[in-house]
Amino acid sequence: METGAEDVGLTRRPMLASSWDAACGALAHSLRLTRADVGARDLDWEEPLAPPAPGQDLVVLKSSLNSPDEKPCFLYLRCDPNGGEEIVSVGVLSSARNMEVYLGDEYCGTSRGKNVCSGRDHSEHRIIFYKKYLKLESSSHACKVKDQG
Repeated sequence: METGAEDVGLTRRPMLASSWDAACGALAHSLRLTRADVGARDLDWEEPLAPPAPGQDLVVLKSSLNSPDEKPCFLYLRCDPNGGEEIVSVGVLSSARNMEVYLGDEYCGTSRGKNVCSGRDHSEHRIIFYKKYLKLESSSHACKVKDQG
């Protein structure tokens, strides 16, 4: 598992892992966290999900050689239960159109992505990026995100 790289006022960093393989450290560098303090205005989730800047490396996840039959990609977010932080919402910018969020094995909801831009990968193939956002009904120390076509 990789730890989150950027956080705003958090004392501990959540763990981020994927069921698919990523280049060393690349997944952790893509994690953006915000604090939702009591009484704070709702943050604009659109801002942290900005498309990659020209020349910025993309995080590419590839199906693991150990489990080539695993088709969907799962992202796992986990906070330290003793750290005081919890997950209240999830936003993802990726090439997958939809995401499903689970707390343990319990399904929480689906978010259909909004087409925001297109870009090119290292091989110059065109990639369409979608923003997805889901506010959880109740906060949690951990969740699983299924990012799929």
